[in-house]
Amino acid sequence: MPNREALHKLIDTMPEDALESAERVLKTYQTWPPRLPIGVEELHRRVDDLLKRRGEEWAGHNRTGYVTAHMGGGSFKPDGDGMASAVTMDGQDLVNFEIRIFCGHRLELEERLHLSEDKKSLVYTQQIKGPQEKEGRYEVAFKVAEGLPPAERG
Repeated sequence: MPNREALHKLIDTMPEDALESAERVLKTYQTWPPRLPIGVEELHRRVDDLLKRRGEEWAGHNRTGYVTAHMGGGSFKPDGDGMASAVTMDGQDLVNFEIRIFCGHRLELEERLHLSEDKKSLVYTQQIKGPQEKEGRYEVAFKVAEGLPPAERG
């Protein structure tokens, strides 16, 4: 079982470039047990609030009129196109919710990842809601080895 001394040794051997990331991880463990992830409805509300808040900040900074649908993920394009997103857990599902604005049109995307009941497939689902309440859904299952192997690149 790990102890503080073993963890200190690991930190002492880490590359300098990895220290910032390690510090962020360790800071999240200062609160125990960890906070539960927000629910999907709350995730949707927070992303929408972020979209509106960033739009207000941008409009105030540029002294232009404010349109709630104009936002960017931390920065604005001059034409107002942009996005906001957030991630949470919903039971065993990893959920990403994103709002995109393109040419003044709003798209809402909800992506989910989970293992199938038999643990033999990774299931990806995407639901899209666009202008005039048009919706689409896409799902694909990827065969995977049982268990939870470390992520591989490529």
